[in-house]
Amino acid sequence: MMETLHIPCFSEVNPVPFIIKNIPKLAGYKRIGLVSTIQHLNRLEEIADALIENDFEVEIGGQVLGCQQHNALKLDVDAILFIGSGRFHPLGIAKKTDKPVYILNPLSEVFDIILPLDAVEMSKKRKAALINSLSKEVFGIMISTKYGQMQLDEAFVLKEKLEAKGRRAYLIAADELSPNNILPIQVEALINTACPRIADDKYHVPVINSEFMFEAIEMMK
Repeated sequence: MMETLHIPCFSEVNPVPFIIKNIPKLAGYKRIGLVSTIQHLNRLEEIADALIENDFEVEIGGQVLGCQQHNALKLDVDAILFIGSGRFHPLGIAKKTDKPVYILNPLSEVFDIILPLDAVEMSKKRKAALINSLSKEVFGIMISTKYGQMQLDEAFVLKEKLEAKGRRAYLIAADELSPNNILPIQVEALINTACPRIADDKYHVPVINSEFMFEAIEMMK
């Protein structure tokens, strides 16, 4: 395997003044957990100090990824503060922890919250896609060729299990998996073996993450 050198690139934006401005929105919580993407990881200690000065108890979880959120799951806190952009990571954290997750985006200066109910709605959409897939006959199994996301063995297992149920299954491998790239491929449902976020995009057919698809295959007749 080729050796890979990972070089972190940190944001130069200081989020501390923005968090101080929004501290009143965290009222009602005593223990706050801090997580972030790699771009803001170097600022977590400063943010923690700012919160502690305002009488919060703080536990630093560290970095989270779409596929790896264990640093958030281990936190024994009342609410979690995510430093970064987008709602994908916070939604996943809210779903798995059943805690309110605040989003602080230092770049856009957006301060938002995701409640456990929001995560429930996401789960309902994914469950609907799973149930919808039970009646499908032709599946496309998406494989990412990106480093750290390629799950080729899992894709072959899914293909074998689907074909054992009398379905047709095709492997679709690409560096960039997106609705536009997949659109020309004639399948009735897609199975995602790469980043879970892919299933939240709008495709022309239902998309099910592989972890749920194994369960669905067992339910097929």
